Amino acid sequence: IIKRWGGKVILKGIQDVEDAKMAVKTGADAIIVSNHGGRQLDGALSSIRSLPSIIDAVGDQIEVWMDGGIRSGQDVAKAVSLGAKGVMIGRPFIYGLGAMGQKGVSKALDIIHKELDTTMALCGERDITNMTRDNLLIPKDFRGDWEK
Repeated sequence: IIKRWGGKVILKGIQDVEDAKMAVKTGADAIIVSNHGGRQLDGALSSIRSLPSIIDAVGDQIEVWMDGGIRSGQDVAKAVSLGAKGVMIGRPFIYGLGAMGQKGVSKALDIIHKELDTTMALCGERDITNMTRDNLLIPKDFRGDWEK
C-alpha cells in the first residue's frame, strides 16, 4: 500500500505497543493513538491511558499523535506532556458548530487555545515543546510499565 500510494501513510486506531511497533516496521509516517471516541468498543482503554507506553516504545522512531477525549486546553497539555506531537479535536468543534455555526467553531478553538496558554503558564512554561511528564502529577494507579 505504501509503495502504491506514494503519499504519507498515517495509521489511526493504535492502542497497543505491538501495533505501534508494527507501524514503524512497515514504514508508516505517523500513528494516531485512538480508541475512535470509544464508539466501537466502549470498554477499550482511553487514548490518554494507552499513550505513554506507546511513546516510550516508538516515540523516537515515528511521529505519534493522540485522538479521543480532548475537550480542553488542559487535555491538550496532558497529551503533549506525555509525548504526543499533537492532538486531534472533534467534539468541541461539533458542539460549537451546533450552537453558533462557524462562529461557534472559532469560539471553541479560541477557548481551547486560551486554556492551553493558561495551563502552560501555571506549569511555568511558555513553549509547548517544553511540556514534559515533569509538568504532570501522575497518580500511582495510572502509572504502568512506562513510568521511568
